[in-house]
Amino acid sequence: MLTVLALAMITAFIVLLSAKKLSVFTALTLIPFVFGIVAVAVMGSNILELAGWIQEGIFFKLNTETGKISWGVISPAITILFSILYFDIMLGVGLFDPVAEFFIKKAKGDPLKVLLSTVMVSSVVAFNGDTTTTIIICISAFISLYKQMNLKLSYLAVTIVAPIGIWNMLPWGGPTIASATAQGIEINELFRELLPGLLAAQAAVILLAMRLGFKERRRLGYTGKKNADVSEEHIQKMLNAIREKDPDLKRPGLFIFNLVLTLAALALLIQGEIHGSIIFMMSSAIALIVNYRKADLCSGRLEDLAADVLPTAIVTMGAGVFSGVLTGSGMAAALADSIAAMIPTSLSSHMAPVYSIIAAPAICFLPQDAFYFGIASVMKDVMGSFGITPLQAAVASMAGQSFRLVSPVIPALYMLCGETKLNFVEFQKEYMKNYGWIIILIYLAVFGLTGALPY
Repeated sequence: MLTVLALAMITAFIVLLSAKKLSVFTALTLIPFVFGIVAVAVMGSNILELAGWIQEGIFFKLNTETGKISWGVISPAITILFSILYFDIMLGVGLFDPVAEFFIKKAKGDPLKVLLSTVMVSSVVAFNGDTTTTIIICISAFISLYKQMNLKLSYLAVTIVAPIGIWNMLPWGGPTIASATAQGIEINELFRELLPGLLAAQAAVILLAMRLGFKERRRLGYTGKKNADVSEEHIQKMLNAIREKDPDLKRPGLFIFNLVLTLAALALLIQGEIHGSIIFMMSSAIALIVNYRKADLCSGRLEDLAADVLPTAIVTMGAGVFSGVLTGSGMAAALADSIAAMIPTSLSSHMAPVYSIIAAPAICFLPQDAFYFGIASVMKDVMGSFGITPLQAAVASMAGQSFRLVSPVIPALYMLCGETKLNFVEFQKEYMKNYGWIIILIYLAVFGLTGALPY
């Protein structure tokens, strides 16, 4: 009965979320609450047990036999809140602007340099973890240049998107937050395991952009001898896409300070000795007072950034209700046992890479939260029955992110396709041909070599 209830709850969650009948927060809280009441009735338990399951999912659970505490979502939620706040502050002060401007100036009229500049600017801007912002800035900066030089707009689209799919997996990115929360692990633990794969994928994306650049050189007959320089007017137009975004917030004179502060925060996060929430809370406070000084300006920035900061943190807290009910009621264990019993024993030793491959289309076509909270949270127990830890299961699911940025459920991609004159299926094919399959193979290889993904 618990298996049927678990399947019904997850199905209801995915269907209602995909159909946009409920917001992510209401789906994560109300659906498990209703099914929790049913579970209590079926089990003949006290209704107060439901509140206990939710409390454990949000805060912590104490094992009375071992004395071990299993944290709920409160830990990642606070880290998420302050990490998003910090990087929104850094984006506003213009920390990433000089790097983006450098590559734009270097592009000139060489198709190879233009493609490389596109991938590097997209990589830098994507560090703030926001897909829509990255696409808007990169399209504004490069589309007129591509048109002037007769470069393929399809290459612009896929070259912008490829780095976003990688750097969305930073600790403050949505996929990493959702995966860590669903698996009940610390974000910085997961990021340490992901980092080698992300760096390898970034190197591959640069090389693949270089390959497209060479192809465009051949197609356009570029030799470097003819005058293919871009006019100063076009360069300034591209630079203005970066410079004119919230100019009142820029603090170019504090670039070195902000860079050192950011590198120090990332180093401490990767080291793992200090909780991520403390690192980004203190870094945010320091960044605000140094960059904006006056109390009213600091308060104004906090109010302006609340719309970016609060929704993800609130959704993460809501995930505690979902995971608390699913786990506390026994539904997760029952469903995991049923799934594990159906898996052929011949596949048991290869479940991690198999899960990665299966996760790729699921991540592509389902809303992200529906996958991580509705499917990955149960697969954690399935993987556990084959000796795969929650951390390794999280890494396996994250490899599927190589196809996330061709998902039909990401609205910003339709804007990208409209600007580059592609229909959505053409865009998907172009990305998969030039980037998608190569990136997932790199993830599987690197995670396997580092031991993050057991084979």
